[in-house]
This record gives sequence, structure tokens and C-alpha cells, in this order.
Amino acid sequence: MDLPKLSTTRNKIITIAVDVIIPVHNAAATIQEAVESALYQEWPDESISSNNNNNNNHSNSPVGSFRKEVSLSITVCCYDDGSSDNSLNILKRLQMDHSNKVSQTASGSDRTIPSRLLIKSSDNGTARGAGYARNRAIEMNNPPLHHSRRNVETSSSVAADSDSTPSGDNNVKFLCLLDSDDVMHPNRVALQTHFMMTQLSSSETRHNTLLGCTFVRDPPDSTWHYSQWANSLTDERLLLERYREITILQPTWFMSYEVWTRVGGYVEAPSADSNDTVVDILLRRQHEVPIDGNDGDHPRTSSCCLIHPRFDTPSSLRLAEDLRFFHAHLKCRGSTIRMLRTETPLVTYRYFGDSQSQSFRTSRKLLLQLRVLAVAQSVLSRQWKDKKFIIWGAGRDGKDFYKALDPNFQRNVYCFVDVDLKKLNAGFYVTGRDKDTNNNDGETRKIPIVHFSFLIPDTKVRKSVQIAWQRDGGANDAQNGCIDKTHPSKNDTPGKVGPMKKRQKRTNNLDRFQLVDRGLDRRLLQELPVIVCVALYRTNGVLEKNVASIERLEGENLWHFS
Repeated sequence: MDLPKLSTTRNKIITIAVDVIIPVHNAAATIQEAVESALYQEWPDESISSNNNNNNNHSNSPVGSFRKEVSLSITVCCYDDGSSDNSLNILKRLQMDHSNKVSQTASGSDRTIPSRLLIKSSDNGTARGAGYARNRAIEMNNPPLHHSRRNVETSSSVAADSDSTPSGDNNVKFLCLLDSDDVMHPNRVALQTHFMMTQLSSSETRHNTLLGCTFVRDPPDSTWHYSQWANSLTDERLLLERYREITILQPTWFMSYEVWTRVGGYVEAPSADSNDTVVDILLRRQHEVPIDGNDGDHPRTSSCCLIHPRFDTPSSLRLAEDLRFFHAHLKCRGSTIRMLRTETPLVTYRYFGDSQSQSFRTSRKLLLQLRVLAVAQSVLSRQWKDKKFIIWGAGRDGKDFYKALDPNFQRNVYCFVDVDLKKLNAGFYVTGRDKDTNNNDGETRKIPIVHFSFLIPDTKVRKSVQIAWQRDGGANDAQNGCIDKTHPSKNDTPGKVGPMKKRQKRTNNLDRFQLVDRGLDRRLLQELPVIVCVALYRTNGVLEKNVASIERLEGENLWHFS
């Protein structure tokens, strides 16, 4: 496929500065490899060709043509966030070694991208978290956030130790994220820069786009479900599955400097001597950050920020910085996410257990509460305008989703739907029995649980499903499905339908199960929007087939959460 040629302004060379942002905390074992992978970036060779031949003419390569129109440089910005190991000393040595190497080399390889290393550390040696460290690393070579937010498009003022400027017609600034325990492919910066400049139609589009790329996991079998899923998503699925998980991995993010300023930077935890509460921080960020829309029902202070007023604490604001930034970005007007897919993954995403990873210390409960908040802010209150809705799945995920909702949204839950015989026989989910239920108003509710078939608007299809259910006594594996936890083969594709592994528990004490609607309005059951709290791609296509049968439109009146 021929890629479009970059349009330059008055044939001037476009200056592109890429800051590789690396927060560092006790990363002595991995920081050298991470930093060197960022410092020694190269333009791809002639093998990347627009006409897919082997003609060895670099000028025929889309990236080769692009090189002639731009001047690209890299600044690796490392902020040491109170490391107690040898990380800072390693950084200082790397900085000296790289400076000496640059001064001794006149030009280097024809493909080498010029680079430099900046380092900074906390003044008092106290760690403030990855979000804080990323903000400080970005500010090492850019205007401070409070200044750039006031006039991000026209400001030419820069930080004291910076020689860069915000993006303009002939000066473009990108931020390239990397974790201190991961490694970049040598062509990552060039390829992601090329994509942003040639595949996105305008500077405005670039300023609204968060770009990711494919990655390889090391070791290969760590978090294999997530890796397989994230690397296979189409651009459409990146948005449709955003509430299930972060659909583009943070160490692969590549963005315009303006994306960071529009979001208001990463959420930061207050310092140890601060008296700020979570509500103080939330109100301050909401006041400062512009959001999508400004109407009477949803003022501009309801927005571009994922801080939970009830479940977050000052210390928890250190955690889940990627999730908070991801959803804050998507709430800003016109924002989107894209994925660069290359034959060779551009990042090696490494796993070290709890030795270095902040994500390892982030509880599942906090992540769920923040994802529910994102759904509440963008879907329940805005898109669905506080109307009633249905939760698909009366198991752990469905109930946890309900518990994390604000009481006002809990009252909008019309019912649960499921396929499990035991849950359907129970008939209701009674709230208030769980100690962690968000039941601030003291209200106890009995929420009906009915079979998913009552959501099917097509009478013939609905009757067929219900007859099959009754005939098999609620043990129809082809209709029920079950979560398959076995390791997929390399050729498996998410959502692929295959032979069902029969693991549905049989119930011998019921010869027949009569489906009942628990007195619910059948018209509403066929019309109300749905949140699906059962995992996709884990039931050999059974869940996907059942969801398709209820004829909701994904992204409008149906969203997947699990």
C-alpha cells in the first residue's frame, strides 16, 4: 500500500523533536538496557518499501522519502523518583558515556537518529509515584504544565534547561513513553513518527491521537491472554473494548505534546506534608482541564479526570496512572486512539513480578472501581442520560460492577441477565448483604435475575432459544458457554468459534426449568441498553453469539466491561 507523502509548508524542512519519557524507581537491573534502546534509534533500511519489492533503493521507501522532508532528533528524559538503589548513578554514567561517544563521532551511521540524555532526580529523595515522575520527566524538556495549558498552541517559552518548543507548522513535538524495565525496537521512534506525520490528516488530528504499537512479551507466557488480545485489536475494537482494559499498552504510547497538556498531565499523589484531600485534588483538576461539552446538566467540572471521590485515597493516586490518563484522554473533545501494526513488534514488554512493577501493587478492586467510574462518567450519565440499563452477568464481575456504582446509578439497574441455572433459580440479587456494597443510602434492593433470552426482540429467535433451554433443563452447553482458561495455541484468534468444552454443571434434580420474567416489562427488556460483565473471547464464541442475538448496537446501547 502506498503511503501518502508528507506535505511540508513552503517546502521547508519540518523539525521533529521526540522526547522519550522514562520514569525511574529502583530500576538498577534494567535501566541501562532501557535507556540505550532509546538513545540508539535508527531509521529503517530499504527493506521497508512502498512497492514491496527488493530493489534496494532507499528513496523508494515511504520512510526513506519521509526522511528527506524532516529533521528528527531524540531527547531521552529520565526522572529518578527517589530510588534507593544505584539507578541514579547508572543514569549519570550513561549520560557521560553517551556525551563522550557523540563528541568523538563526527557523523555516525547514516541511519542513526541524533540523541541526547537528560536526567533529573527528586530533591528530597522521596518517591511520589509513576504519574508524578512522568510529569517531571516531560517538563525537563518542555514548558511546565501550568504554563503550557494557558497557551499551548502559541507559547514559545520553555523550561530552563530546554531548547525545544511546542508543536507548530514546522516544529513538531512528540512524547514517546517507555518504562524503565522495557526495551524499544531500534526503529520505533522513526516508524511511530512517520505514522503520525503521514497517516493522520492534520496537526489537529495528531493533537487528538494517542498512538500505540504491537509488542512482544518477555517472558512469552506472562499475561498471555492480555498480550494476545491487545496485539490483535482492530482500530474499531480499540475504542469498543476500552472499558474492559487499557487497549493500548502504556510503554507503547506515542503522542503529540498537546495530548499531555489537554489532559492536564498525569494524576499526582500529594506530597507527604500536604493537607490536600482527594476532593481538593479532584476539584482543582476539574477546574483546570477542558472537557468534551459544556451544558447545563453536565458542566465542565464533571470531567477530564479519573479520580474517584469515594474510593480513592491520597496514597492510591500514585497508582493506575495509565488507566487514569487513558480515560481522561478519551473524554477530551475529538480524542481517539490508534495502533501501529508492524511485522516486528516495536516494544519488548518485560515482566518482573513485584520487584519493579507498580502495576503489580495496584489492586484489582481499585482498577475495577476506576473502570466503573469511567463507564459512569462517559456512558451512564452522558451517552445514556441516566436511563435504566441491564447488567449481563450475575456472577462476580456483574455484582462487583454493581457494587462500585454510585447509589444513583445502582437505582437505574433494571435487572441482571445470565445463563447459569443456579443464579436463575435464585431469582434475585439482594443488595446490602455484602459488606463492601456501596449502600450509602441504607436501601436494600431485590434486583431480578432473568435469562438473557428475554432481551431478544425477534420473537422466533427468542422462542427457539427458550425451547432449547427448557428441553435441556438449563444445561445446554452450546447456549450457555463457560469461561475457558486453557492456554490458546499460537494460531488461536480472539472470538474464534470452536467445539465447546462441556464444563457446564449438570443439575439432576430438575427435569425441566421454566423460564420466568420475574414480572419485568418485556418491552423494556428488549429495548434497554446493556453492560456485559462476562469475559469476551473465552467461551469459544458462545457469549458473542448470545450477545448478537439481542440486537443491540455495540458502542451505542451495549458496552463490554469484562
